[in-house]
Amino acid sequence: MKAFRSRSILVLLAVLCLPFVSRAQDTGYIGGTVIDKTGAAIAGAEITLKNLAGSLTRTTVSNGDGAYVIPGLPGDTYDMTVTAKGFQKFTAKKIVLNVGEKARIDVSMTVGAITEEVVVTGESVAQVETTSSDLTSTITGKQIDNLVLNGRNFTQLVNLAPGVVSQTGQDDAKVGVYGNVAYSMNGGRTEYNNWELDGGDNMDNGSNSTLNVYPNPEAIQEFKVLTSNYGAQYGRNGSGTVEVETKSGTSSFHGSAFEYLRNEFFNAKSWEEGADPSAKKAPYKKHDFGYTIGGPVYIPNHYNSDKKKTFFFFSEEWRREKNPHTTGLVNVPSDAERGGNFSDLCPGTDCPINPATGLRFPSDTVTIDPVGSALLALIPKASPGLTNNGFPAVLQTVSLPETWREELVRLDHNFNDKYRVTFRYIHDSWQTQTENPLWGNGTSFEDINTEFVGPGSSFVARLNANVTPTLLNEFVASYTADHIFLTALHNPPLPSPFPMGLLFDNGQGGKLPAISLGNNTAYGGGFSADTGYFPWNNANPVYTYRDNVTKIIANHTLQFGFYSAFAQKNEQNSPYIQGILTFDSSNNSIPSTGNGFADLLTGRIAAFSQVNLQAKYYNRYRII
Repeated sequence: MKAFRSRSILVLLAVLCLPFVSRAQDTGYIGGTVIDKTGAAIAGAEITLKNLAGSLTRTTVSNGDGAYVIPGLPGDTYDMTVTAKGFQKFTAKKIVLNVGEKARIDVSMTVGAITEEVVVTGESVAQVETTSSDLTSTITGKQIDNLVLNGRNFTQLVNLAPGVVSQTGQDDAKVGVYGNVAYSMNGGRTEYNNWELDGGDNMDNGSNSTLNVYPNPEAIQEFKVLTSNYGAQYGRNGSGTVEVETKSGTSSFHGSAFEYLRNEFFNAKSWEEGADPSAKKAPYKKHDFGYTIGGPVYIPNHYNSDKKKTFFFFSEEWRREKNPHTTGLVNVPSDAERGGNFSDLCPGTDCPINPATGLRFPSDTVTIDPVGSALLALIPKASPGLTNNGFPAVLQTVSLPETWREELVRLDHNFNDKYRVTFRYIHDSWQTQTENPLWGNGTSFEDINTEFVGPGSSFVARLNANVTPTLLNEFVASYTADHIFLTALHNPPLPSPFPMGLLFDNGQGGKLPAISLGNNTAYGGGFSADTGYFPWNNANPVYTYRDNVTKIIANHTLQFGFYSAFAQKNEQNSPYIQGILTFDSSNNSIPSTGNGFADLLTGRIAAFSQVNLQAKYYNRYRII
């Protein structure tokens, strides 16, 4: 008896704790009571709910206390009818249910024939949130269509919610790897927010600062921000929660097409470009275009209003951009110095003599060896007529391509009025270039770039089951992942033979790295070599599973469930070397000329601090 009592207590505690570990959901419910004009409960009243799109129908009956609940509803606009023997038919039209909302609609029925009807509209139905203390802000798809988003990134909509402060530093919002979701909600930390898409996780759990996919704004049905006092099912993160629901197909075909364009023709020169009279405006082009289409799935010989059970929605979007990047004025050697002649630094015969070599420098010339010749290719020539503090200088402006493409497909199938299944898949594919080796030490010139590519993907499967009029189960499984691939571009090849040997054996076929001038001058004696952080690839897939149960007992609505998630991190690196390369005074095997650039031409390496990273590949799983 004692053992049985202990087990009973454990089961009770488990049931009580389940609501606190259940996960965010983007479905809501409509509930209330059905009474007559005297306030007496009407049992057995039949409630039917249909969305205006014609793709969803739900029915239930009121219990002995007149209470009813229709759970597991996506955000949409609905018509509701209530019928009961001996009472007039009650119809409520255009009831707006937001994503994840718990709406209460009480029905007061009038005695009469069922052929008579009482009709009210959504404006006449009280839809004040009375069942939850959530502080939320909801933006509908129609509102999204009418809003102007600079960059067309749907995450910008979060700025419309009270208490949200953007810390992205982006005016022209980006998508893909450069997307940023650093938003503080009610003073919370930016990385403590939770972003969900169709009930599945969408956060890049590797960086915790961007998303795996960025759905086309024209494919979003509703966008909801919860900033405070939300329920335990949203308890994964300590700050705000963003729930996004994509559009589904309707009983008729609908579609859209769009293009947004920007061009350098409309821009003035930048101040950097204005410093060089011969400079032209850098190409600046942004093309964002795509289309959406949705409707019923056509089944031959079964296509009528009663047989429309499967609906689809498809969206595709492309982005083609060229974004200018400009370096500041950087001092570079003159043409004569590039040939080894440094007489311009000290004309005449009174130049000092280097005691270590006996050479009069810098009026003397130096001999360029293969090392110097190879490294010289990394330093651009001076721009004609351009100087900085009296020395030759260069101003580089490049327009680097960025491309992005996304496909979104969603299928909704109603087995009957009790069971509905949803499948949604999004695939983002982006490719961009950076003007320098990515995540390196920094370089002065834009001659060696990084190709930064990778796909992001998101898949959600959701099953809503109205097991009985008083019991609903919602199961959601999701998979999200992003992949990153880094490759060097435009590295000059090494001459043969090349006496520096292993120095640039960086997994890129021995190609040279980028280079940086110390103190922004070729004459300060310092140079840095940047091998970059490539070749490199990384993946961070996340799997989530959750189940939410809604049970109605008399006048009480109970919700409980479970949530589990884990991330798998895959990372692979090829061998590379990262370090600082300087040319000044410490290496006595090659005499110093007394000038940093001349030392570079002679191949004199003063110091090289390096880190050798070997090829590695590993998997890691973690619970999130």
